[in-house]
Amino acid sequence: YIPPTLSGSPLLHSPSIPCIIMSLRIPLLAFCSPLLKPLYLMRPLRTRHFSTVHLPDSEIESVTRDWFERIVVGWNLCPFADRPNRENKLKMEIVRGTNEEEILATILGEAIVRQELPGTTLVVVPECCPTSFEDYLAYCTTMEEDLLPQHGLENDIQIAPFHPLFEFADSTGVDDWTNRSPFPIFHILREEEVSVAVDKLNGDSSKVWKRNIDLLQDLEEALGGEEELEKVVRSSSHKHTETVRNMLAKHRFGHNEEN
Repeated sequence: YIPPTLSGSPLLHSPSIPCIIMSLRIPLLAFCSPLLKPLYLMRPLRTRHFSTVHLPDSEIESVTRDWFERIVVGWNLCPFADRPNRENKLKMEIVRGTNEEEILATILGEAIVRQELPGTTLVVVPECCPTSFEDYLAYCTTMEEDLLPQHGLENDIQIAPFHPLFEFADSTGVDDWTNRSPFPIFHILREEEVSVAVDKLNGDSSKVWKRNIDLLQDLEEALGGEEELEKVVRSSSHKHTETVRNMLAKHRFGHNEEN
């Protein structure tokens, strides 16, 4: 592990790093491999182009909420995501631009609030490294390694990474879609709520990881490849609605644990 360069400030000044290990105390149900290994290993990424400069905040929020409700909740990739959404305990904070200190200060501020307040927060940063997963992860490392411990949050808060070009170490390809989002996002979670969700699975979060991979692999095969799977994830009005519905019915694991 090579840490980010910090110079005179707890905030990141050199976000380019070749390899990152996230220190997660409890594997996040939908987002992390249960294996004890580096979660993310940088490799050449497929080139995609993102342009959000001209999108108003209202559209950023609408697209993000559609993805969260349709994919994260609707596909049950995260068994405990539905409850805060239904109970109006999901907050979305949008930070425009690329100012590092403003972005990190917003994430930290929301983490401090969430330490006491039940629910979850999505900090959406559309212009923050949308084409560089490596640079985005440097922000995650700064939060996890520096800012959360400095403010006594390391035992209460977890931050789950979402990015348009998300890739796991030793990725099979399809598993990356558990954490691919329309924009770079920092998902702030309360440790207590993650622990409760894990307890409902008899402490074995790997069951959800396996179910999600099985679902995505079956979807990829049924849809005719990863490109079609990407279209379904990216668009709420796609022709494969019935196929997706059938696959979700086949892979209903975890539906009853949270309800």
